[in-house]
Amino acid sequence: MISFLKKTYHEVVNSSYFKNLMTLTWGVGASQLIPFFLLPVLTNEALLGVNFSPSDFGILALFMAIIQLFTISMTLRLEMAVVLPKKDTDAALLCLISFLVLFLFSSLMFLLLLIFDVFNIITIIGLTTLKDIPWVLYFIPLGVLISGSYNILYAWNNRQELYKNMSFSHLTHSIFSTPISILFYFSFLKPIGLILGQIIGRVLASFLLLTNLLKSIKLVPRNLRYSRCMYLANEYRKFIIFETPQSVISLLSQKYILAVFTAFFNFSTVGVLGLADRIIGKPLEIISNSFKTVFYKRLTTAKDKLSIFKKSFFLISCICFVIIVPFYFIPDSVYVFILGNEWGDMGRYIQLICPLFLSRFIFNVVTPTISYTLKNHYLLIWQIIYFISLVCLFWFIKGASDQDVLFMYSIFGTFMYAVLGFVSFIVLKNHIKN
Repeated sequence: MISFLKKTYHEVVNSSYFKNLMTLTWGVGASQLIPFFLLPVLTNEALLGVNFSPSDFGILALFMAIIQLFTISMTLRLEMAVVLPKKDTDAALLCLISFLVLFLFSSLMFLLLLIFDVFNIITIIGLTTLKDIPWVLYFIPLGVLISGSYNILYAWNNRQELYKNMSFSHLTHSIFSTPISILFYFSFLKPIGLILGQIIGRVLASFLLLTNLLKSIKLVPRNLRYSRCMYLANEYRKFIIFETPQSVISLLSQKYILAVFTAFFNFSTVGVLGLADRIIGKPLEIISNSFKTVFYKRLTTAKDKLSIFKKSFFLISCICFVIIVPFYFIPDSVYVFILGNEWGDMGRYIQLICPLFLSRFIFNVVTPTISYTLKNHYLLIWQIIYFISLVCLFWFIKGASDQDVLFMYSIFGTFMYAVLGFVSFIVLKNHIKN
């Protein structure tokens, strides 16, 4: 066993896969340290006079959940297929299709929100709360457009293996988003300062990903672009049919806890949970997605795909344990000292949710095996089962305390993501046999 671990370690460290992974991950890791160290400036009034409350972070969490929900559906998930075509021109056309669909849906959303607002018929869950905040509704389509564009460009850079660009894009977002939020705190835009910081930071990050995409699109003759786009949309229709609803249900499963906390408790608890996710969950998610991005690309070219799967699983498990374990030794008083008196439950929330973060971090990385084998319906089935089970779980524990609800949610999610990892391995193994 020890010799196997040593052999795996040396093979992983000396591989180009590991080097690409580290190139992307160092930027992602550094990008998460910046907002982490600036958090006290946002929450502790004693430092710079800035005091975004738990309720402010609760509104940000709800807003970003809405943005993410629409973003992943409005590109029809065709950016997930960008790494698969043999020709760069085909991959570029997939990006073009994604951009056009995203722009169309975002524009339609803006018009619908305008009509709903004028006639005062906004009844979409969550938006009734956000409506009381000046102009925030009209930032939703803009946020979706920007976030979706970033995802498409990110997928294109992954295909080109431009991992330095991808790393610097994460750094750019982190460097600018929090300081911009602080500046808006001292203006009449204070109610949406946190939201504007995120949107503007993402715009600046997107500029770093603008590479040779337009050049690749122009290589395709104009008279052939439409027919080729239709062919590619049909070729990768499983991403539209299965990956899109699966991604929507996946996000609903992750963010459903915010809706439950909003309904059962108050915006302050949502804010504490949202900031707990921002401290540990969001960094882990971004790092996990970085691993996932490189793993997905490597899976398309590797000869021994099972070996890549096992090595990736081993590497991310070690990294995740190193990141998460220290949070169980940080006393609550540290969070109060750093963030302020309103954040006393932060440490307990993080400890309760960490098992889910760990499981999701590890098994999320290897799920591209399902997309690679074009067995996307398996992932959709798993997501439907997970979401329905979550709804039933929260129904049965209705009336429990916030910490009990969080504990049950965490344990159940940990189990379900472990099941997903097992399914991913079996699907890849059967694909290789066939």
